[in-house]
Amino acid sequence: RVKYTDGSESTLKFHEWLDGAGVAPLPDGGYVYVSNSEDDTGKAGVFGLYFDKDGGITNYKALLTGTTWNCGGGMTPWDTWISCEETSTGQCWQVEPNPDKPHHNTPKKTLLGGPKGGNYESVAVDNSNVLNPVFFTTEDNFKGELRRFVADGNGWDSLHEGGVTTYLEFLDGNTFQWTSSLSAGEKSASKHYPNSEGIAYHNSTLYFVSKTIKTIFMLDLTDMTYTSERTGSNFQGQGSFNAQPDQIIKSVHDHDDRKYIYFTEEGNTAPGAHARDGEGTYYTLFRAIPGGRFSGDETVGIAFSPDRKRFYCGYQEEGVLFEITREDGQMFN
Repeated sequence: RVKYTDGSESTLKFHEWLDGAGVAPLPDGGYVYVSNSEDDTGKAGVFGLYFDKDGGITNYKALLTGTTWNCGGGMTPWDTWISCEETSTGQCWQVEPNPDKPHHNTPKKTLLGGPKGGNYESVAVDNSNVLNPVFFTTEDNFKGELRRFVADGNGWDSLHEGGVTTYLEFLDGNTFQWTSSLSAGEKSASKHYPNSEGIAYHNSTLYFVSKTIKTIFMLDLTDMTYTSERTGSNFQGQGSFNAQPDQIIKSVHDHDDRKYIYFTEEGNTAPGAHARDGEGTYYTLFRAIPGGRFSGDETVGIAFSPDRKRFYCGYQEEGVLFEITREDGQMFN
């Protein structure tokens, strides 16, 4: 069970098979670490670990139950969490972590997964046009097309009431387009970006990874061009990033020219958490001891506290979540 700052503990046991996660700020200065459970049929869901403004744990509870293989997801601009089911008919659910909001007790299936569903992974949002936010969703399938959903409005209802879905299609000359043809999107995925996983948006650039070919793609949404590279290819310092990339999150500090992207890692004898700066250099934040307790496991649930002074990351199979701070007490870049 989860130990609280006041000495008491949660009624629920901490969920098994933790996976994708995000952080939602609360009005009182506290925050919620929102974490998926990638458990089996009907036993998965989303859980919230509640912190006060000083980083003390005050509550732990279920936010979504009865779902299957909840893998990755993404935060929305209005601080809800989208949780994606990675199963053949999986859907993407919107969850409200704030107990004072009207939808807190009524999580709802979104339009992102379409009527048939799929093996969905992660979601990123371009909210530069607040009237019509754009949601990008990845699918962990060898022909899993990257989906682009332009919503008809903003806020909770925008994910449930209407919008237009198109699919990523790579063209010649490192260019791409958004096509209305699902089959064209699937064909492009199988040829160029199979089994896509983590995804992030920042300043008109969309970043996403294909785990089976260990590649990160960077799409310029203005010029409609893209570049790609093998993850971990230009490495500096101790550690290594040789296994499959999984979840990613983006640095939100525009003043930092290095523009870090943070990665989790699936497999390997010493899986860890890694970062890539804006110049394409990779670094290891931390990693498991080779051949130790976490060997062959995967890192999951990377997220920062709102002040970026606490970094969260876990190991899925062992069911361990770490909170990491800097020795100098400063925030992470």
